[in-house]
Amino acid sequence: MKTFRLIVGCLLLASPVMSAGCNKVFLFSREDEIALGEKYGPEFEAEYGGRVDDARVQEYVSSIGLDLTTAAERDMPYQFALLRSHTPNAFAVPGGRIYVTVGLMKDMTNERQLAAVLGHEIGHIVHRDSAKGLQRQLGVELLAAIVGEAVGGGGGTAAKTAAKVVGGLVNLRYSRDQEYNADQAGIKHMAAVGYNPWGMVELLRLLEREKEAGTLGEMLSTHPLTSKRIEEVEDTLREDYPAFSPTQPDPNAGRFMAMHGRIVNLPPPPPKEDLPDVPDDPAPPAETDTSASSGARPPAIRIPDVE
Repeated sequence: MKTFRLIVGCLLLASPVMSAGCNKVFLFSREDEIALGEKYGPEFEAEYGGRVDDARVQEYVSSIGLDLTTAAERDMPYQFALLRSHTPNAFAVPGGRIYVTVGLMKDMTNERQLAAVLGHEIGHIVHRDSAKGLQRQLGVELLAAIVGEAVGGGGGTAAKTAAKVVGGLVNLRYSRDQEYNADQAGIKHMAAVGYNPWGMVELLRLLEREKEAGTLGEMLSTHPLTSKRIEEVEDTLREDYPAFSPTQPDPNAGRFMAMHGRIVNLPPPPPKEDLPDVPDDPAPPAETDTSASSGARPPAIRIPDVE
């Protein structure tokens, strides 16, 4: 109830300055994040071809992810899944849902690279980066819509909300600090459960090659990926994890390659049909002042990326 009052209070503010101040307050509760993931996670999955229809591969990915969460600093109902898209990508959706695409896993060569991307995305969930990013993009309107639907809303409003949420998730932007912190969290998660954290360096170099080739998915391509970021990971590994070496073989290479062989020849998903545009609520009738605007909504304000 406290969350709902805070949302309504922000919505009622008339001053742009005061409203902007509300946007700096993180309004998502843990329950809000979980509800968001449960409601819109399936629609987000559909954007990337849905889940791979292979129970063994899904169990494999999930087992690695759940093992890593035992070292996570935040308790969430984590879920992990491999999506059918052939574009290299990975995502952290509010509520603990973490996805990797076939396109990214196909380009990996060992299990510690897969553990690295899952550990990194767990870091974004721990730090609530995806939920904060949605609030930054969509404002308190999203939270109000979630609360409204929970008490019986739906119809056109629900469809528009779904489009906004999925669009916001697809276009999330992370800052350099957020990526650095997720890298560090991923390293910690990996080492805690026995994975060689040098897999994080291998992963970042793989993503760097994908980006140079222009094949990286939009979400990953917009994450700051620089040589300095790789150097920072290497420095951390040399200083804090001297027991691990980049030349150590991956003891789980055999089972990784067995799973890799099950997905390497998977066909890409069929082209996604564009959803029809959902019209905005009708504009109010024009007043007697015909020189005023016809009632059309102003263009949406794009909130700049955080640096």
